[in-house]
Amino acid sequence: MLNGRRVLIVEDETLIAMELGDLVADAGGRVVGPARSNRQALALLDREAVDVALLDLNLADGDATPTARRLIDEGIPVLICTAGVLPRTMRAAWPHLPVHSKPVAADRLIRTLADLSAGPLAGAAEPPPQAASGAAPTSWRA
Repeated sequence: MLNGRRVLIVEDETLIAMELGDLVADAGGRVVGPARSNRQALALLDREAVDVALLDLNLADGDATPTARRLIDEGIPVLICTAGVLPRTMRAAWPHLPVHSKPVAADRLIRTLADLSAGPLAGAAEPPPQAASGAAPTSWRA
């Protein structure tokens, strides 16, 4: 379903980040990260191509606003997946930013990432080959 898309995972909880990485890989995506903080995420963006990003809201060094801002400025689709509430400043700046509340069903998460990243791969001249059929697990809890 993700067909080789590079998915940046920004999540400060190690076990959740590992589970998200497994979901992305099982759906045919390529995991970039995970990053636990804005600092780590921004450093990854300096050296890795990314097609879509999955961000937790509350990170080790504050909320994900700096990372979201950079991604959005670069035209990279962002999905916020959090147990928290999107700050008013983020809602005002990006009113159409997709947000999923944890826990979220794995198929919904993957479907949203696939929909957001439906354009060409970052740095690719042509669309990727179809991924081998591998269904994502049906639920994800964190």
